[in-house]
Amino acid sequence: MLAKGTVSSTLEGIAQRLVRSALFARGYGVKRLSKDERRFMMTSYDGNGYLPENAVQELRLDHPRLRQLREDYRALDLPVCRHTVWDDDRLKADLTLPWFRGDNAYVWQFRQMRSEVRIKQYLALKHVESRDRLGLLARLEEDGAFGCWTFQYGNRPQVSRDLIESINEINFLDRHLDISGQRDFKMLDIGAGYGRLAYRMCSALDNVVRYDCVDAVAESTFLCEYYLKFRGVDDRASAIPLNELSRLAAPGEYDLAVNIHSFSECTLEAVRWWMRKLSELAVKYLLIVPNDPEELLTSEADRSKKDFSAAVEEAGYELIVKAPVYDDEELLDLLRVYDHFFLYRLRDA
Repeated sequence: MLAKGTVSSTLEGIAQRLVRSALFARGYGVKRLSKDERRFMMTSYDGNGYLPENAVQELRLDHPRLRQLREDYRALDLPVCRHTVWDDDRLKADLTLPWFRGDNAYVWQFRQMRSEVRIKQYLALKHVESRDRLGLLARLEEDGAFGCWTFQYGNRPQVSRDLIESINEINFLDRHLDISGQRDFKMLDIGAGYGRLAYRMCSALDNVVRYDCVDAVAESTFLCEYYLKFRGVDDRASAIPLNELSRLAAPGEYDLAVNIHSFSECTLEAVRWWMRKLSELAVKYLLIVPNDPEELLTSEADRSKKDFSAAVEEAGYELIVKAPVYDDEELLDLLRVYDHFFLYRLRDA
């Protein structure tokens, strides 16, 4: 005769097998999550990471500077201020200010890669390392500050998706535009978020003498001001509020503008507004990384998507390079990150 506990355990095992079989028949699988996977999915940021002493005090919703930026942005009657993605609901649900480098609206640290994220980040790291002509992996660091998820492999310094993708973007631009070989290079970042790429670019290249960050979300400008100062690159990189665009460089001075996963979260009207601004500034080159793998699509108020490629061309830009962010077909099947670089040149520039 089986003991009561044994009977219960046996029935539980049978039930589990039946559930697994039923799910498998419908194309679903069940697996035990690893310790890392459970840790990533249970919280949006790494609370064990480095947080500066003043972060909680400075990065708060009622900070006077943030309140002022919100008021200033609300007063602007501009299409770029009518948000369809970056609205108050998303910010409340997907952003904790002191932990702004966690998995959130700015950087999907692990959501896009989902399961086996540690292995996938290693594959991405090895890929970027093989194309790191500037040797940035040996020079740039990741401290895990502000909730950033980090990964450690053997005796290597810890890395993050922020670091890996920033190095990949910088090397892509160097391969096609030789940005490291140009004097007094000036950049404009539209939809700069908290200043991820601005910090990495200024740390990587001494010849970047001006890097201006603009964003139509008040919280982004607030965080960017703080982050650039915290990282000590605010002598060259600036967060310029949307109501102070007169501070931008004169027409013809910017060598490059970048838009990383930002236009895809705007309306077509907003993209056209930004493109007119780029045309007025006569920015020589433009890099766009959209959210959709191979199309330039917006996010409209009715949840539809519209192609904004014509808006880019109408502003005077021609596509010169379109390439996968990870240009290895075998790797793409493993990472399942299908983003593309779209590099444009201003005609007659």
